[in-house]
Amino acid sequence: MKNGSAAAPGTRTIALSVDIAASPEAVWRALSEGDRLASWFSPIASVDPGEGGTVTVAWAEGAEWTSDIAVWRPVEHLQLVDNPPDEAAAEGAVPMVLDYHLEPREGGTRVHLVNSGLLSSKDWDDAFHMMTNGWRFFLWNLRHYLERHPDTRRAMISERPWVTGTREEVWDTIFGADALGTVPTRPGDAFSLRLDDGTALEGTTILSDRPWAFAGMVSSLNDGILHVELEGTGERWKMGVWLSAYGLDEERCSETGEALGQTISRLFPGQE
Repeated sequence: MKNGSAAAPGTRTIALSVDIAASPEAVWRALSEGDRLASWFSPIASVDPGEGGTVTVAWAEGAEWTSDIAVWRPVEHLQLVDNPPDEAAAEGAVPMVLDYHLEPREGGTRVHLVNSGLLSSKDWDDAFHMMTNGWRFFLWNLRHYLERHPDTRRAMISERPWVTGTREEVWDTIFGADALGTVPTRPGDAFSLRLDDGTALEGTTILSDRPWAFAGMVSSLNDGILHVELEGTGERWKMGVWLSAYGLDEERCSETGEALGQTISRLFPGQE
C-alpha cells in the first residue's frame, strides 16, 4: 500500500492503494453490497445503491453513520460524501469525501482509496493518525476477505470496555505478560497471545503501532483477524478488541467470545 497526500487548503488527505487477486466485479460487490461490506468493514452495513443513494455503517446498534453516494460507476468508481452540519459549513468546513477507484490489473484489481476533506488543524492530528491506521488495516482486510474467505459471512466477536489512563497505560495492560502477551513491533513478525481459558491467538502481525493499534492475521482461528484499537482520550474512554471469524462453527465462536469477555473483564474490572 502507498500513502500520499493531496488536500484542499485547510484540509489533508489519506491516499492508499492495495492490489487484490480478485476481479473488479468481486471487489465492487465487496464495496457496494451491505452483507459483503459487513464481512470486512463494519459488522453492521447496508447500501441503498446508485447515485443519490446511501451507505450506512455501524460497529454497534444505535451508532449508525450514513454517507451519501455521489458517484456510482460499477467496477470503476464509488464516491461517498459526508456533508458538514449547516453551522460548520457556514464557518468554512468542507465535506469529507471517500473515493474508491478500481483499476484492473493482470491477475486482479488495484484499489485506490482517497479520503479527503480531513481538517489540517493540530486538534485533528490524533484523528488523522487513527484514520490512517484504520484505512491501512481495512484495505488489508478487504484483500484478505476476497483472497482467503470470499463469499464467507464474518462472525464478529468483540469487547468494548470503558478504560481509564493513558493509551500507553492501557496498551501495557492488555499486552502485558500477565494479559494477552506482548506483541511484535514489525508487520510480518509472528505473534502468540492467549486468552484466559488458554485459547491461542497466534499468527502474523499486520499492523503494530504502539499505543494506537495492533492487528494480526490469526492462523489459529482459521485465518481470522484480531484488531485492537486504542482511539480514546480523557479520563475515561472506550477501547475496542475485535475478532473477525470466518468459517468457524457457532459453538467455537461462542466459546471464543466468552473467553475474550472473561479476559477483558479481568484486565479492566468494573469498566464495562
